[in-house]
Amino acid sequence: MKSSVYFSTAEELFNKISQDNEVLRTFKYHSLRVMHFSVLLAKEVGCYDDDLRYAALLHDIGKIGLSKDILLKPTKLDELEYQIIQAHSVIGNNILRKTLDMPRAAIFVRDHHERWDGEGYPRGLKNEETSIQGRIIGICDAFDTMTIDRRNYNRRTLTYHDAIQELERCSWSQFDGELVDVFINLINHLNLPSHETWAEDEMRMNDIFKTE
Repeated sequence: MKSSVYFSTAEELFNKISQDNEVLRTFKYHSLRVMHFSVLLAKEVGCYDDDLRYAALLHDIGKIGLSKDILLKPTKLDELEYQIIQAHSVIGNNILRKTLDMPRAAIFVRDHHERWDGEGYPRGLKNEETSIQGRIIGICDAFDTMTIDRRNYNRRTLTYHDAIQELERCSWSQFDGELVDVFINLINHLNLPSHETWAEDEMRMNDIFKTE
């Protein structure tokens, strides 16, 4: 029986899973922001459904099985550590497919670190071999990581403007360029406030994304 029978919203399921897990609690607000961004983008291009919402919110659930020392390492990862980090999309796929009985959402989680040019992971898919939902989550995940959630590597966050320029630079190599164009248009219309004022405030976050 699918988990959606037991949980009325993706948020309810996420809170249930994360309440006893420190890693997922650490990434809670990042996961919420990626969900909101992904829902907006998916609706704009006509591919939104509950599986997309679940997958976007749970895109990092595979990190539940990884060492906190690696996930939150303040310096650059070595090659082995980077390979371990890459395993989170496969672990997440397995959790959604086998434990939560969400096989379609599991595909989107598995795909969100693939690249348009085929240089991503875990399967090295390219172009439209990757689900459009996975490509959507990948763009939204990257934007949020660049602008707010740079807890790894002691990197500075980018302004929204600089992050948009980086998405444009990586169009048709890392990202689906058509989706990037739509996403940038959405961001410009959202007119996001300084992230310090909303990034960990769920009420403010819901207000910003009330057009969902």
